[in-house]
Amino acid sequence: MSWQVEPVGAYRRPEERPTRRIEGFAVAGGVWATAVPFPSPLAYSYSYALRYPEGIVVVDLGWDSDEAWQAFVAGLARAGAGLDEVMGVVVTHAHPDHYGLASRIREHTSAWIGAHPGERAQIRVGEAERSGRLAEIADWLRECGVPGSLLADLDGELRALDVVLPSVVPDVELHDGVPVPGTDGALIPVHTPGHTAGHLCFRERERNVLLTGDHVLPKVTPNVARRPGSGPDPLRDFLASLDRLHQLTDPGTVVLPGHEWPFDRVSRRLDTLCRHHEARLAEIEHAVVRGCDTVWKVAEAVSWARDFAAFTPRSMRSALAETSAHLVRLCESGRIGRSGRHPERWTDAAR
Repeated sequence: MSWQVEPVGAYRRPEERPTRRIEGFAVAGGVWATAVPFPSPLAYSYSYALRYPEGIVVVDLGWDSDEAWQAFVAGLARAGAGLDEVMGVVVTHAHPDHYGLASRIREHTSAWIGAHPGERAQIRVGEAERSGRLAEIADWLRECGVPGSLLADLDGELRALDVVLPSVVPDVELHDGVPVPGTDGALIPVHTPGHTAGHLCFRERERNVLLTGDHVLPKVTPNVARRPGSGPDPLRDFLASLDRLHQLTDPGTVVLPGHEWPFDRVSRRLDTLCRHHEARLAEIEHAVVRGCDTVWKVAEAVSWARDFAAFTPRSMRSALAETSAHLVRLCESGRIGRSGRHPERWTDAAR
């Protein structure tokens, strides 16, 4: 099948810099993308509409805001569809920029919502679950060795997190290799844990498309985090998931990611991500050998795209979670040691 991306609004190819907000684009074969705005440097996440004889299946929703909902509905209209044609929604993972509109979908449509059961850890229903989630994160920050002078700022930011925690439980459990209902066996979930424990990619066999959510992006390196709700060794899971996608794709597979832009020749990007994490593991191991013995001290010592001390509380939490994931992988590989809990201490394995 020959593929062509048809620009809509201000969409530009990767070699061109967009000058206005992206609205979305059409991909030949009954697939439409809508750029759903959300408050982040990435500016938007993609929601994809795939047409089947029984109706529309949506892959991923967007941030929960009036502006995002208007963009989502407008995107369906550009695809020649309406809310009444949406028979189901499948989500790659339950982060707010991919799942935030779930409550509005449930309110305005009769569509079912499907996700991997591993994503239930990202969803908090009722005050007790929400309070418990925030308490888990606060305790984890202390375990990372965050200095007491900064804990108040990070704890305060958790109140903003509470507002966006997903609270809609999916109707349908999606499992690796079991076709999505209503797609005639064409849309297949591929379990790709790492970014979250229940992260799914979706392989569209008839169209040779792979929808990757946050597992593989064309430029940004996805955050692989160890924190409350994650698996015990998320980087191990992430690297294994990259290897699996090598086996499921070919150079002509069109990758439709959760952010940025579509691309092909995915094996090149998978190799780049593997090399990135190999280098990051070596850098973090070196920091531990030099005497950095908590997640916080290691995060301070290694390189970031900008100064760690200038991070917002949200970015700082992500950096700590990413550092923690790499420390666990090093420990499980026998390259460093671990002791204690409050905070965790990391040591040179040679000591």
